[in-house]
Amino acid sequence: MKKPYRFLSIGLVLMAAMIACNFPASPTVLTVTPSISTPLPIPSTAATLAPEAPTPLPPTQTTIPSQTSLPVFETAPCSFPVPNAEDPLCGYLLVPENRARPDSPLIRLAVAVFRSRAASAAAPDPVVHLAGGPGSSSLGVARYLFQQGLGEILERRDFIMFDQRGSGYSRPRLNCPERERLTPSLLDGSLSQAEADQAIVAAFRECHARLAQDGIDLSAYTSADSAADVNDLRLALGYAQLNLYGTSYGSRLALTVMRDFPETVRSAVLDSTYPPQVNLYTPLAGNAQRAFNVLFERCAADPACNAAYPDLRGVFYSLVDRLNTTPEQVSLQVDGVERIVRLDGGRLVDALFVGMYNPVVTASMPRMIFDVRDGEYTLLQRQLSLYYDTSVALGMQMSVQCSEEIPFSPPEEAYTAAQGVQPQIAEFFPASVQSLFTACQDWHPDPLDPIENQPVSSDLPTLILAGEYDPITPPEWGGLAAQTLTHAYAYLFPANGHWVTRSSGCALSMALAFWDNPATAPDSTCAQSIPAMQFDIR
Repeated sequence: MKKPYRFLSIGLVLMAAMIACNFPASPTVLTVTPSISTPLPIPSTAATLAPEAPTPLPPTQTTIPSQTSLPVFETAPCSFPVPNAEDPLCGYLLVPENRARPDSPLIRLAVAVFRSRAASAAAPDPVVHLAGGPGSSSLGVARYLFQQGLGEILERRDFIMFDQRGSGYSRPRLNCPERERLTPSLLDGSLSQAEADQAIVAAFRECHARLAQDGIDLSAYTSADSAADVNDLRLALGYAQLNLYGTSYGSRLALTVMRDFPETVRSAVLDSTYPPQVNLYTPLAGNAQRAFNVLFERCAADPACNAAYPDLRGVFYSLVDRLNTTPEQVSLQVDGVERIVRLDGGRLVDALFVGMYNPVVTASMPRMIFDVRDGEYTLLQRQLSLYYDTSVALGMQMSVQCSEEIPFSPPEEAYTAAQGVQPQIAEFFPASVQSLFTACQDWHPDPLDPIENQPVSSDLPTLILAGEYDPITPPEWGGLAAQTLTHAYAYLFPANGHWVTRSSGCALSMALAFWDNPATAPDSTCAQSIPAMQFDIR
């Protein structure tokens, strides 16, 4: 029987979306040797670190005098948790909300420029981080990025982080507290399927109405608008060209910049690629099954994992069936408050799906499955707590997805695509997106130009990185993007998940080398003798 809280899962797995692409899903960080990278096959056919209640800024009443005016950067104190020992230049980029309107009000995009340690010898072209989501904060994960080694960029060039329009510390921030308030009742199972669906749609309708009443032009919060913001950021800061670093949805934004402003781009690194020609929702069930199969096969091939957790595949699907028949009540603490999660089979599928973003969590997943089978929920509780995360600006996410993704894919396509997928997975994922399709009918009734659903063709140097376990942007999508990029180098990293450069030192070193010399493929010799996933054996 379909359960009443399907849409909540999509709030977690949208790149970024995708919340989990922003930060670790576990308090520990990966310390095992990064996994081997191999050429990515090209198909023959075609994540507490996010801002909480930032200091509000007074709304600007400034209007654009003319569309020929240069964008403006205003310095201001840093409003986000600054990485240790760093002293970035912070401020706001002022851009038109709607560039098609001469009288459009200005919006404020929060920016931090981390200056190169090379000083006068620094390369003239910075790296710009494009966060996932859509709706995730780049500045909110600044400390995490530096902890994961991205500060090495500063040895050669500046590193720019900014919050895309509608997200993070930028103003306005298109959050939807109306939807966030539903989380406890959607998780505890107190609502029926129909009641939950109605509540979700009503919450997004209320959020839409409030944002519109506040004077926000929701039609102006799209990937194309954000791409124009990236170009304006370059102009305002005085750079001739930028090196793009797009993760998850940020890779889609990077491709949009490459399409609309090719003169702006010197090179691009696409980590966990989400190209515009694919649809996030239609293949969810098949993509989930592929990732789970990788997990089961790698554990079976590992003598220690197979001995400790025999027949992991069979145990998992039997457990999903059992929980669908007899759900469990799992208690967890969220910000000092006890919360109850009704754990059925679909919820377990979803929690582990999100867990495979992060290889630290993936390594513990066989143990987690056996623990849940035996009534032990400690490891799973960490995953379930992610459902209460509010770091993504859901209004921004809806504005992008409801105009650029949902209109190009009828909901019945997800069910068709799920045919032949493992039943326990196929039951959950098509159903999990149906409320989103309904809510989008109110948010954006009409799609954008069909170009937003077409491949990006470019000869700009591009490095494509994909994780073997990635459940949301599978390696195949990197190959699809590369088909129309004539100067692309694509690599697959086994034992990694979503957002490879945060977990693989080898991938990060390749990205750094590529930014130094994008004319040639980066040296990948670091990947020649790297072990497979080191599973957590109890």
